[in-house]
Amino acid sequence: EVRQENPLQFKFWAKLYPEDMSEELIQDITQKLFFWVKEGILSDEIYWPPETAVLLGSFTVQAKFGDYNKEVHKSGCLSSERLIPQRVMDKHKLTRDQWEERMQVWHEEHRGMLKDNATLEYLKIAQDLEMYGINNFEITNKRGTDLWLGVDALD
Repeated sequence: EVRQENPLQFKFWAKLYPEDMSEELIQDITQKLFFWVKEGILSDEIYWPPETAVLLGSFTVQAKFGDYNKEVHKSGCLSSERLIPQRVMDKHKLTRDQWEERMQVWHEEHRGMLKDNATLEYLKIAQDLEMYGINNFEITNKRGTDLWLGVDALD
């Protein structure tokens, strides 16, 4: 319902959802989009299948810390990092150490990858997620049932 007052005020927000990450992003915007998309994924605003959790987590680690180094990246070094949504952790009943071990394997595979490239790889995977670019709004239907309406701007 819209309040009946004069004048009506509307807020307009625009979000950038590039269709092809590798062609449309430049460094500063890439970093901002990376943090925004990562937060959306970790808070479950953008749904992602559990099997991609470890891969995306490993790209996050590469983007933040660079190449894996067994002297620096000892067990537990990622315990303070938010890398996987709680929903995924709860569903699979793995400890933080077990998740970290799985990410370490992928992190080692990223050796030599620049931090910016790891960020871009993360975003390339994110752009293919089913809920990428969809904004959800709470609505109520004629029967009074609360629903979510998802809207996207892509073809």
